[in-house]
Amino acid sequence: MNEALMFDLSYRYQDKDTPVHRLNPFAKLAWVCSISILAVLFDHPFYLTLLFLATMPVIIMARVWEEWKSLMKYAMYMGLFIVVVNGLIMYHGTHVLVEFNFAIPTLGNPRITLEAIVFGLGMAVRLATIVSACTVLNFTIHPDDLLLLMVKLKLPYKSVLAISLSTRFIPALADDLERITAVQKSRGLEIDKGTLKQKIKNRGAVLLPLLANSLDRTVQIAEAMESHAFGAGKKRTYYREIVTTPLGIVTIVAGLLPLFYGACLRITGFGNYRYYPSLQSIAPSVTEWLLLLNLAVFLLAIIPLGWMRKRWELD
Repeated sequence: MNEALMFDLSYRYQDKDTPVHRLNPFAKLAWVCSISILAVLFDHPFYLTLLFLATMPVIIMARVWEEWKSLMKYAMYMGLFIVVVNGLIMYHGTHVLVEFNFAIPTLGNPRITLEAIVFGLGMAVRLATIVSACTVLNFTIHPDDLLLLMVKLKLPYKSVLAISLSTRFIPALADDLERITAVQKSRGLEIDKGTLKQKIKNRGAVLLPLLANSLDRTVQIAEAMESHAFGAGKKRTYYREIVTTPLGIVTIVAGLLPLFYGACLRITGFGNYRYYPSLQSIAPSVTEWLLLLNLAVFLLAIIPLGWMRKRWELD
């Protein structure tokens, strides 16, 4: 594994003191949930594209562009996989692009249709939208704040702690992998050279120490939790505390507005799209353009609120 890939995998929170980082964590969670839920509710490509594009100004303002590009690279691969698999296994659709001569039992002659490809593209945009929104959640909320946020929402504490430890474990694992690989290379081990069998053997020289370090870290965490009498008392105190001010409440409402507005649109029949048996006309009406404009305003409402908090320190 090269160093660039390992760098991409080392996803750690960094306090960059941006307007997005200073927003109330509840507001950011509400905004991300609104984007993700609407991405599931809407089927129309224009609505999905708008949701995806709405995350871009927030990503740029939070200065997590490099992390976003790293995650989107994997989302792109997954999206391409979805398009290919959907095109190969979904035979529905009237516009046949390719039809094979052989037959598959119970399925008939396999064929690739335009509708299946477009449906796969829609699912890929939906996935990219959710991943893009979650980038804001992962890289602009401190892990301790995220833990406290879930506790405030009355989620089971032990489950929340397990999730928090898991999210911290992945970057630590990536750091160990980078360090062990560098040590083995300094000893003359050529990990990426030789036959396939030799490469697998060389990888073992990295994976075994990595496994040992991971198990040792797990034992240390368990011993630390036991020494602090974890689970002995029900009342807990926290080093950090989330303070919700009037501006924070306004920001939370702004984060939830897109969800309520989008749900109303979906209930009234907007945002739907027919892929099968033939593609529906994709061009929105004048009314839909106005509705999309309103949705865009609601989606981006947290940006000026973030600037207000940074400029006047109203929180």
